Amino acid sequence: MRILFLADLETRGGAAIAATRLARGLARAGVDVARLSGIRASDSPGEPAEWESLDGALPRMLEVAINGLRRIWPDPARKVAIQLASRQLHAALKRLKFDILHVHAIHNSFWNHGTLTSTSPDIPTVWTFHDFWGFSPESYRFQDLDGDWVRVKPDGEDREAAMQRRLRYFSSRRYLRLVGNSVATAQMAQKTLGRDVTVIHCGVPLDVYTPLPREAARLSLGLPPDAFVLGFSADTTADPIKGFRVLRSALSALSLPDDIYAVAIGSGPQVTYQIGPTRIHCLGRIDNPRLQAIIYSAADVFVVPSLAEALGQVAMEAVACGTPVLASSTGGLVDVVEPERTGWLFRPGSITDLRNLIEMIARDPARAHALRTECRRFAEAQWSLERHARAYLDLYQAVLRDADSRA
Repeated sequence: MRILFLADLETRGGAAIAATRLARGLARAGVDVARLSGIRASDSPGEPAEWESLDGALPRMLEVAINGLRRIWPDPARKVAIQLASRQLHAALKRLKFDILHVHAIHNSFWNHGTLTSTSPDIPTVWTFHDFWGFSPESYRFQDLDGDWVRVKPDGEDREAAMQRRLRYFSSRRYLRLVGNSVATAQMAQKTLGRDVTVIHCGVPLDVYTPLPREAARLSLGLPPDAFVLGFSADTTADPIKGFRVLRSALSALSLPDDIYAVAIGSGPQVTYQIGPTRIHCLGRIDNPRLQAIIYSAADVFVVPSLAEALGQVAMEAVACGTPVLASSTGGLVDVVEPERTGWLFRPGSITDLRNLIEMIARDPARAHALRTECRRFAEAQWSLERHARAYLDLYQAVLRDADSRA
């Protein structure tokens, strides 16, 4: 069986990471995997690739010319780019040999639902919704803390036209299976499209994301061995959907007798600064999973204050490392965080709820430490790469049986 992954990116972003982990699990199960990307890779997946990487991007000079033209005539330039990208994709699909086309996130590329609608309706297809863009006119639509509606990665200003593009595509496929990466994602997609959507959570490489001795982890990061330490992702600080404003306000409002520490990973410089009683150590971008596991293991709890989230792979990685998570009760985060088992949930956007949880755990860290074993057990039961690959293999075989029965 040969599976062709179709995605905008191969190495950057949550969807690309999830697809990489699935590709690795499938390859280890003996499945032939190729990945066709719409945006030229600027780096490697971080570990040796166990699949064939194919470049589906427009020629570099043409891409530069189109991006320059978009500054002057954005709409006509994008239409031209979509037409050119569509022709290139169609040629690639005719040339390549594969049994199933597996679509992941494509919203950063020049591909869209219209591009795929014009491909053969007989291609056996699986589409995984890593966020909401696949079935919705934007990746996310949510209210920020000021009550304003925010659209993330919108597919144009006309939401109805964007929705019709999606309905036309999905109704045109003869052999199709849809997947949501969480219960919430699947339920929303099923309600929107009126089609069955299977829930398959992402896999986590449990041999890498594994609990490490906390004292050694803290020593390697220069953190006090006996302090209360929380972790969070610094990539989220400029993105309103990730809720850093909630975390910052909660930290500013803490009423604790002693200082606490926070360790942050993500984009930006390596700096140390203070928010209220919290001394924050920003470590910069850490792409190496083994280094990430050290950081997760060093924390007493990891905070994920998102205002919207399809799943939450950072939360999954922390739990796999035995670190309970404080997360807002939105989207797929409720699949990852079971209260008093793998962490605690709070109302999305509630500064008071998050502050109270941090104070509760800071005053009694044993509550978090008591969950470490159960966190790991939970991850092992649900998120192994083998389980992830097996679920997709069952789905691939089902869509191929459909195609064979109607041939």
